[in-house]
Amino acid sequence: MTDVLLQSAILRVLARWGALPETDLVRWIPPVQAAIYGPGVLQDMVDAGLVTVRNVGDERVVKLTDQGRAQAGASQTL
Repeated sequence: MTDVLLQSAILRVLARWGALPETDLVRWIPPVQAAIYGPGVLQDMVDAGLVTVRNVGDERVVKLTDQGRAQAGASQTL
């Protein structure tokens, strides 16, 4: 189970940029959340339909889905 604050931070960053290489994404999330970022985080979010992940060259690119955009918007209004 992914930490809700970490997931929210990732969604907020992707709501701004749409898609980012994973290394850039980790740089944009707050240091507290970046410290707990691990390999299962994106898989949990893919399984929930919030993001897609694809390999481009030697990077994994994370892209926000429509469902993820809707959840990012909902979390910002709280």
